[in-house]
Amino acid sequence: MSLTVLTLRTHDGEHQLACLPGASLDVGSGPECEIVLEGVDVLPRHCVLLRTGEQRFQITAAVVGARFAVNGVTAGELEVMVPFAFDIGGDVIEFDLVDDDAEVPPPDTTTTEHDAGTAITTARDNRRNYLLRPTGMKPRAGGRVGEVMLEPSPAAAATVASPSPARLQHVAATAPSQPEEEVSTPLMLTIVLVCGVMIATILYWQRHLEQVALPPPLEVQTVVPRDTEITSEAMLRACVDLRLMGTPMLAAHLLMPLAETGDVGAMHVLASALHEAGQYGEEVVFLLEQAAEGGSREAWRELVREVDHEENPARYVASSFVLLRRAATLGETSAWMPLGERHEYGNGIPQDMQRALAAYEKAHAAGDARAAAKLSARQAALDRAAAFIRSWNEVSVAALLDHVVAEQGRFFMLDHPPMDALLRLEDELRARWPLRRISVAAGAKVKVEDFDHIQITQPFQFEVQRGERIARGLGVLVCAVQRDTADQWRITAAGETIEVNELLPARERFVVAGSLRELKPAFTPAEQIEESRLEIVRALRGIEDTQDFKAPLTALMNAVFEFPQEAFWRPFADTLCDRMARQLFAEGQWLDAGWAEPVHQLAERGSVSAMLLEGHLLAAGYGCARDEKRSTALYQKAFEQGQRRDARFYYAEALFQGRGVPQDSDKAGALVLALMSRSKHPLEAYLAAHLLWRKAEIDPALWQDVYNTLSRVADQHPPAKNLAGMVLLNHGQTTKERKTGFAAIKAAAEAGVVEAMKTLAHCYQEGIGCEKDFLIATTWKQKAAITTPPRRKHYTEFGE
Repeated sequence: MSLTVLTLRTHDGEHQLACLPGASLDVGSGPECEIVLEGVDVLPRHCVLLRTGEQRFQITAAVVGARFAVNGVTAGELEVMVPFAFDIGGDVIEFDLVDDDAEVPPPDTTTTEHDAGTAITTARDNRRNYLLRPTGMKPRAGGRVGEVMLEPSPAAAATVASPSPARLQHVAATAPSQPEEEVSTPLMLTIVLVCGVMIATILYWQRHLEQVALPPPLEVQTVVPRDTEITSEAMLRACVDLRLMGTPMLAAHLLMPLAETGDVGAMHVLASALHEAGQYGEEVVFLLEQAAEGGSREAWRELVREVDHEENPARYVASSFVLLRRAATLGETSAWMPLGERHEYGNGIPQDMQRALAAYEKAHAAGDARAAAKLSARQAALDRAAAFIRSWNEVSVAALLDHVVAEQGRFFMLDHPPMDALLRLEDELRARWPLRRISVAAGAKVKVEDFDHIQITQPFQFEVQRGERIARGLGVLVCAVQRDTADQWRITAAGETIEVNELLPARERFVVAGSLRELKPAFTPAEQIEESRLEIVRALRGIEDTQDFKAPLTALMNAVFEFPQEAFWRPFADTLCDRMARQLFAEGQWLDAGWAEPVHQLAERGSVSAMLLEGHLLAAGYGCARDEKRSTALYQKAFEQGQRRDARFYYAEALFQGRGVPQDSDKAGALVLALMSRSKHPLEAYLAAHLLWRKAEIDPALWQDVYNTLSRVADQHPPAKNLAGMVLLNHGQTTKERKTGFAAIKAAAEAGVVEAMKTLAHCYQEGIGCEKDFLIATTWKQKAAITTPPRRKHYTEFGE
């Protein structure tokens, strides 16, 4: 006894559906499903029932997230025996199989609604009906459903084993016999066929009349005799017209019998009609494949389109790749682009970027704009590598910023270097070889990791020159090029090798290396000194505008250690240390503690400015422990060694203030008064005025000398203006002098001198040099309390 009828029992009745072993049934709310359920929880294509045995079914979710319950068990994939209880959305349907003697009711196209809002309908128009099949299910091989590959049962495999037109005939022959109630189906089909042919003939005749010259209009009556034989060509033309009229499903119904005979044109048009009707599926692919194999070139093009359709669940399986490759081999150029994408992303085959590039090149040759966009990435990466090589000829290293992303990989001899290190490396190349002629050579190679990361091997030619030294040869740049977020290509790693072909005037004049950046001139001792001096000059270039002293300190220390007996570096050391001292006084901080050690080394080797700078650091405790005694000793050493005025000033100031040593005004006066009392340098004059002040307190005749010393620099140094005003205010002989002194103090206070603010507040409070005003006095007291004294200026910031 053969169980071939599937029964579905709900509380509103029983429904029956023919179901052969190996058949699959789509369950969902969509009209294309064999079992249509209506409810809020039912997806258009919810699940698939595959009959895998005599009484066994495999139930698989058609899409990710679709859920159902069988015998109370909820899952996305189950294998069950009949009978079983099936539940979607709370309504239970009882499934069972009965023998083929059971009566199968005629198709019921009505829908019965029940309490939970769920309804079941059988024999509705679906993608099985348009093939003119009875309501029974058609066995089929395994297909990709909801990302779960269902293996075909032996019965189903036997049914569809041969991919030929005979497949359609075999299915028709093995379909179960219909009940007597369906005997009228051929008659209805014949009526529909005749009507369709008549409509198509009328449309065709009208089109024919429009294309030929006719005599004046006559009454034309088109009659199709009953015994007229309709040719396959006329049927195809009629069905094409039906498609053009917007009725592709009707055309599909009419074409099915002809397609079953193996007619290539019919299968092609039938597939196109199904596609236009939105009935995408494996039938469309199968029909197009048969038509293409039958010799239709247009079918190959449409087959490529269907296989690569975004809704094709088998889009990326190996069999789809085979079809695309065969289409491309047979000359269908539209297949090259999807083939390239599968090679690029590894869909259905192992990833292979070289094959992807080859496929994209063929697609580009065929005019595919998408392939041009892919290939443009490779060309953009090549252009970036070539531009990077050409930038080596430029005088400035600033162009490096347009080509390179630093700290990404290995650049030449450096691992993950910061940008400043790369800039120095490029600057050294330009300094070592002032004349450079570097050009891109042919033979570039591209290795595409993906279309955002590309490896470039770019040959180049070079000729570098320094004086009479000339080196020529060939080189190869190997670099990694990457697309950034702004869709710009940047080099993230680079290395170059060279082969030197010619060295002039002699090989002995060069240090030959395997890299252009390691190729150096072999200098004589005199040339080495000059090279070191030039390196220091380059490092000091622009030092007045920068706070980065690492590079010049490094260049100076290299010269000190390489030429310990030479002193050519000392003027440069003094220039750098004076600049660093000004920065220290201006910022009130030492930016890099690591700079203290090179300054100490330079001081040990006789740089006076380095001694003074180290003294400033020790006095303030910047970059080292605070040590005022050692600071004063360094000031003294700098003065005794260089007899420089700035060293004299700092040493005398330390003695006068008693910093680290007992205060010694007499010794400070001996150093200062003889030379600085008539000085126009603000710091010297200010210190001399303080020493004279001490003497004037004993000898009042010296107050005029104190005032004269301060008045020379009062306009350049606000503290000197304040001190001069106090001399006039306290020791002036006339009211005018005292008013002048008051005005000078007020000007110094307005310039930010805190001591002048305090003195001005006292003047307003006591009425000294002005009228009493307690409100103004209080204002200046408050301002003095909240004002931060301006930082001292370094000696070299002033000029006489």
